[in-house]
Amino acid sequence: MDGVSLNDLSPSNDPTTVLAHCPASTSCLPVTVLPIPGEGELARDLHSTPRIFVAHQGLGRRWYQLGGRTRPLQTAPRMIEIYEGGLTFDHCSWQGDAGRCVLVEFADADVQALTHGELQRLELRTQHELFDDRVSSLALEIAEEALRGLPNGRLYAQGLCVALIGVLASRHVTGGASLPNAGTGCLGPLQQRRLTDLIQHQLAADLSLTRLADEVGLSAHHFLRVFKATFGTTPHRYVQQRRMETAAAALQRPGAHSIADIAIEHGFASQAHMTDLMRRHLGVTPRVLRRRG
Repeated sequence: MDGVSLNDLSPSNDPTTVLAHCPASTSCLPVTVLPIPGEGELARDLHSTPRIFVAHQGLGRRWYQLGGRTRPLQTAPRMIEIYEGGLTFDHCSWQGDAGRCVLVEFADADVQALTHGELQRLELRTQHELFDDRVSSLALEIAEEALRGLPNGRLYAQGLCVALIGVLASRHVTGGASLPNAGTGCLGPLQQRRLTDLIQHQLAADLSLTRLADEVGLSAHHFLRVFKATFGTTPHRYVQQRRMETAAAALQRPGAHSIADIAIEHGFASQAHMTDLMRRHLGVTPRVLRRRG
């Protein structure tokens, strides 16, 4: 699905149609794009794992039948449905303007891997017609990243997923279960040196959030907090900045490699990717830097 965005996907009136799917191995959490049909129905809809639906486009009405009772609901852009694991609807129907929604699933194994075991499972409580801008923004951004082939790298996608789990765990779980509040704190001098050395010597590698967190013996969730408290920015932005700085220096050295080679050697997806980032963040293009060398 590389290069496809949510806006590229055409709606469908068949509620069983999968418009796009990215497994956890690609996007860190399983992400599926499904239609919001203009009119349709579905019998016995089982939600075996905790999941959320976020409407991307579409406006209309829904009817969910559960335990002999029918519940009328609305659909609107950025509206969220949260379903606990094991929930089964006897019958579902829709009517309105066709659109699409994003489904994010929270299987126990994926949650444990992303939180480094801090959270064994995400015990979501079912909620309807919810508006939570933080949750909807993160879910839609995860979908865009996954569909486009993680253009900002796996580290960025993992950060989004960990943030989504953290927000859901603090606001929308059953029984008050949440990620432990370990306090913010800061990284020690030795931890900082280990991280900066790792990043500097492996800029071309696909640095992941879990790889960086493992280097200093922290869970991914706690690592995000203490890294930002220490460096004043997120791991993704820090790595991105180091890549731009070292690539800029390489471009100005006599006899340097081609611009395309330097981009790949410093962890950028392509020459165009490096050019776009340098223009936006450094105010200069690689070709201008090359002429200054």
